[in-house]
Amino acid sequence: MPRLFGVETEYGLTARTRASGASTTEGRPWLRLGPDEAAERLFAPLASAYATTNVFGANGGRLYLDVGNHPEYATPECTSIDDLLVAERAGDELVVALASGATAAEAEAGRETEFRLFKNNLDSFGNTYGSHENYLVARETDPRVLTAWLVPFLVSRQAIAGAGRWHRGAFTISQRCDSLADVVSSQTTRARPLINTRDEPHADPARYRRLHVISGDSNLDEASAWLRYATTELVLRLAESGRPAPVTLDDPVAALRAWGRDPSGASEVQARYAELAGDVADASLAGALEAWRRGSVAPEWRHKQRLLHAYRDRHGLADADPRLDALDLRWHALGDGPDGRPLGLARLLEARGEIPRLTSPDAVAAARDRAPSPGRARLRGRLLAAARASGRDHSVDWASFAVHDLPGESPELPGPGAGAAATSLDLDPFAAEDPRVDALIARMQREPRRRPLGGFAPP
Repeated sequence: MPRLFGVETEYGLTARTRASGASTTEGRPWLRLGPDEAAERLFAPLASAYATTNVFGANGGRLYLDVGNHPEYATPECTSIDDLLVAERAGDELVVALASGATAAEAEAGRETEFRLFKNNLDSFGNTYGSHENYLVARETDPRVLTAWLVPFLVSRQAIAGAGRWHRGAFTISQRCDSLADVVSSQTTRARPLINTRDEPHADPARYRRLHVISGDSNLDEASAWLRYATTELVLRLAESGRPAPVTLDDPVAALRAWGRDPSGASEVQARYAELAGDVADASLAGALEAWRRGSVAPEWRHKQRLLHAYRDRHGLADADPRLDALDLRWHALGDGPDGRPLGLARLLEARGEIPRLTSPDAVAAARDRAPSPGRARLRGRLLAAARASGRDHSVDWASFAVHDLPGESPELPGPGAGAAATSLDLDPFAAEDPRVDALIARMQREPRRRPLGGFAPP
C-alpha cells in the first residue's frame, strides 16, 4: 500500500530575561526563566492570536506546547521521504520564527529576553524528549510481525542514524539509548518503549493503523535523517511481504545500551537487513539502499564525535571536562546569532559544506506555508487558510475538518458553534483532490464572519 510519513519533534528550550537597557554591570542582571515561564513567554504570541497553544498551520502541520513544556512540531503527512525531510526542516524554521516573534513581543513589554532552542533529546538534568516517527500501515498487517521485524532493526538503527552524545566523559552513538526501558508499550513517558502501541490511526480505523516509533534521535544531519526514514520504510515493506524476520534479540534493551557504546554488533544486524531489502526496494529508495549497503553516508554521531575529539585534543582537555558537554549541547542549537551565523555547530558545519544538506532552501521556505505532498495535509491547509481568511468558526484535527457557522446537512457538533448545524468533512489520507473541499471553501468565502486570522507566524 502507499505510505504516509510524519515526524513529531520535541525541542529543548532555555530562556533568560532582564529589563530592556539593563546590563550585567548596570541595572538588573540576566534572570534565567524556569521551564514553565519560558514556555509561556515563547507561546504568548501564538496564544494571543489563536487563544490556544495548539495550532494547525496552512501547511497542514501542527505547532503546540507539549507535556513537560517542550515546544513540539508535527509535520504534515508526507507521501515521500524527500517531502518528509523538507517538512521537518520547515518545522525547525517555524519554531525558530516563533522564538523571534516572542523576542519581539518581550521587547514591546520592556523586557530583553533570549530564547534558545535545541533539537536534541536530553537536557542536563536527565530529562528526555523525543523525535517520534509515524508510518501509516494497513490494519490487516499483523502487529506481531511488525514487532518481530522492527525491534532488532530499531535497536541497531542507531549505528546509521544516531545523533551521538558526549556526557561526563563518555560518548554514546545515540541520545536515546540509555533512556528507553521497554520494547513495546502503550505508554510514551513512563515506559519509553521503542514502539508505542496506542491505537490512534488518525484515519479510518477499519483500514489503517499508525505505527508510532519513539526511539529515534532528533537529527540535524539530513543525510542521517534520510537513512533513518528510508531504511525503516524498507523494513516495513519486508515485514509486509510475509517472510520471517531474520534476527531475534534475547534482550533488546540491553543490546540497545551495549551497542550505543560499541556499534559493531549493531552494524552486523544492519548489514543483514540491508541485504534483504534489495527484494523490496524500488527506484525511489534505490539510492538509500545503496548507501545503506555500502555504509557510504557518515552518520551524525561520527561528525559530532570527530569535532569533539578534535576540540579535546587541541585544548588538551580531559574526557570529563564540562566544556565538552557544553560543546555537545551547542551541536544541537537552532537559529542564527547577531552576526547571521548559525548558533548550532551542526548547522554551522552544514553551512561550510562539511555536512551535506539534502533539502532546498526554497522548498523549505515554501513548506512553511504549504504542505509538501499532495494529499490530506494539503486539503487541510486549504481549508484552514480559507476559514481563517473569512473568520469562520471552525475546528480541525488530523482526520477531519468542521465549520460551525454554516448551515448544512451534517448533524450538530458540540463545542464552538453548538446550536448551529455544522458542515464537517472526514478527509481521505491519500486524496489529492476532493470536490467537497472545494465546495466548502467556496461557501466559506461567500459569507465572511469574523476578523481574518493569520498563519503560524505570530502577528
